[in-house]
Amino acid sequence: MRADLEESLTDTVYRTVFEPDAWAEAMRLCAQAFPSNGQTFYFLDKLSGRIRPVALEGVAPRWLAGFNDLYFARDNPWIRVSERLHRPGVVRTNERLDAFLREDGALYRSAYYNEWMRPQGFRHTIGNTLFAEDEVVANVTLLREPGMPTFNRREVAAFERLSRHMTRALRLAVRLEHAEATGRGMAALDHLHHGVALVGRDLRVMYANASMEALLRGTNGLRLREGRLTTGSRATLERLQAMVKAALSPAAGAPPDTLTLAATASSTLSLQASPARGAAGRYLPRQPLALLTATTLQPNDPVSHDALRQLYGCTPSEARLVMGLVSGLTLRAAALAAGTSYETARTTLKRVFIKVGVHSQSQLVARLLRAV
Repeated sequence: MRADLEESLTDTVYRTVFEPDAWAEAMRLCAQAFPSNGQTFYFLDKLSGRIRPVALEGVAPRWLAGFNDLYFARDNPWIRVSERLHRPGVVRTNERLDAFLREDGALYRSAYYNEWMRPQGFRHTIGNTLFAEDEVVANVTLLREPGMPTFNRREVAAFERLSRHMTRALRLAVRLEHAEATGRGMAALDHLHHGVALVGRDLRVMYANASMEALLRGTNGLRLREGRLTTGSRATLERLQAMVKAALSPAAGAPPDTLTLAATASSTLSLQASPARGAAGRYLPRQPLALLTATTLQPNDPVSHDALRQLYGCTPSEARLVMGLVSGLTLRAAALAAGTSYETARTTLKRVFIKVGVHSQSQLVARLLRAV
């Protein structure tokens, strides 16, 4: 690939962070850098067996209708090796597929090739996975007609370099997309004194406020490893996963709604999870997120979640709201931390007044802090 063309292509790839439509231009430049008659960039959902195109060049719209059924067919060798080869950084060609399977021409015997690729004049391919998370992968693939040569070693090396830039740009775009979709909520969460994080089903942290970041950097029982939450033992990690799963799928079961970890020799860390609205944008589909709150408790704390439930019969959601108020939050901020709306919090607070036997928020806090 010419140096000037590689530079132009790299610049265009990073433009896509703020201009998603620039992916179409990036695909057209790929056609120049790697002569080909088809250039595609799409998201592939392995659970539903469907793709979501982002930029397609050289593929007629009428051929998209039959892609899903043929690509996800059992005789497609790419599906047989999907878990091992659809990973970021692994450049795929037909020749590498044969070497991996130790079987010559495996692709050319599939319905995907004979009923989708060959009728469009495609034979040779080179591709890479830019993103793989939660059963969703982002693929870029270039296709050549039979009369063209296969992709040689120099082209594979250049495509590897380009793919690294594409991966960085896509991850930046996804991160920006999350920030824009939940910007207001994050701004409010940044000012909370206790730790708050937005996490996915796999415990990947999409956002953490300053307090949560400090907890994760400290010597607490909760840590961050390769972007995901982890704990000091397998048992507590499984309980944390169950708690987040329950927040995302309330009907899935009844794991504990509160998890207590040893933070230091003199304190514990109390974790609660509640559903949060996922971010939906141009790149990733709407994904469920859980709002995880972390509160450090000292042995002489005047109130705890367990005490609220045992002494006053508070529900887990009521206890989360009250703990926010006791820690000094306003009702609106406590509602946000508890993962509920302000109006719902007002109704919840009235129920708590009855259970505790008070008539105002100040009386409630005073009672729980043992000031009266």
